[in-house]
Amino acid sequence: MLAVMLAHGAHDVFASFAISVDLFFVVSGFLITTLLLEEQRASGGIALKPFFARRALRLLPLMYLVLALTMVTALLVGSSELIRETLSDVIAGGTYTYHVVHPVGAEMVKGGYPETRPLVQLWSLSVEEHFYVVVVIALLFVLGRKHARNAVYAMIAVCVAAVLFIGGARLTGHVGPFLAWYQRPDALLVGVVLAFFNAHLPPELPKKVSLWLRRGALPAAIIGGFITFLGTGFAKPFGLFVPWNPVEGGSLTDGWYWGRFGYSTVTLCAAFVTLSVARVPEGPLARFLSWKPILAVGRRSYAIYLIHVPLAIMLEAAFGKSAPALAALLYLPLLVLLVECAHKLVEKPIGRWRARLNSPNAAATGR
Repeated sequence: MLAVMLAHGAHDVFASFAISVDLFFVVSGFLITTLLLEEQRASGGIALKPFFARRALRLLPLMYLVLALTMVTALLVGSSELIRETLSDVIAGGTYTYHVVHPVGAEMVKGGYPETRPLVQLWSLSVEEHFYVVVVIALLFVLGRKHARNAVYAMIAVCVAAVLFIGGARLTGHVGPFLAWYQRPDALLVGVVLAFFNAHLPPELPKKVSLWLRRGALPAAIIGGFITFLGTGFAKPFGLFVPWNPVEGGSLTDGWYWGRFGYSTVTLCAAFVTLSVARVPEGPLARFLSWKPILAVGRRSYAIYLIHVPLAIMLEAAFGKSAPALAALLYLPLLVLLVECAHKLVEKPIGRWRARLNSPNAAATGR
């Protein structure tokens, strides 16, 4: 979440930190697909209603509360332009169409920097939820067929082909319809393929394979980190900086830009790390991710995701012109306070209701 906040707050320096969305997409696609495959293996089918009920209880209450409070705050402190933008964002976010109405990556073709909108972060949630619907329906279709194994192989082949196509399109400077390739659906598909691959591995991995996964996770993380570094302002003094986009309004085919290769390479590194953490829990990365402070932030990550952008926009609207230092000073304390209130007063009580719908596997992963 810190990477997301930095990418939103100082895009000219931390532009490539937006890759944190891709990391989340890989993990999310892997976890959701794994849970569905385990449910199908255990019960012989996938219970559609409980799955979507769990997702709705996890996502909707806090999201709609944040949408409502953001709209009310904009009406109180915002200009007419901010009110119009907020209303548009609330409608698009509340209907899970943000990635179509306000697609991320417009600066890739227009130049300049990303547009700052009150709820701009909701594009990724919209992409993810559409993905869930498609994947669940696809799995129901594939696993329910008479020759399920062949259907599964066909689904994997389609996912791999889509990943290669999208990566190739970005590499050659193409953005796709509604800037779709820059909304990184391929990262979610990589998670799906990884889940199928993991499901076909034996429960107990051979020692050599476990050792390979454990030893390879750190180099994969380092490579992904270096690729991300190339897209930050910190690479400029070393002459390694790769620009994020054609800032002057040129074309993506006019030069070599970070988005053309960065998303794909870091996504593949994230896939290796995800598999390593999932299958070798005694590895150093898995132990780090199990550290209590990391787990505490993870439990609050959804609240941080929802709140961090609108809070900054509304503080700027309220104090930005008259007292910008005050707005900056208030931001972190208010963010911590609001996130903690959201976690304790909304997420935890609803989580107890949600636990009643969770399968044992879903409860164990916290999804």
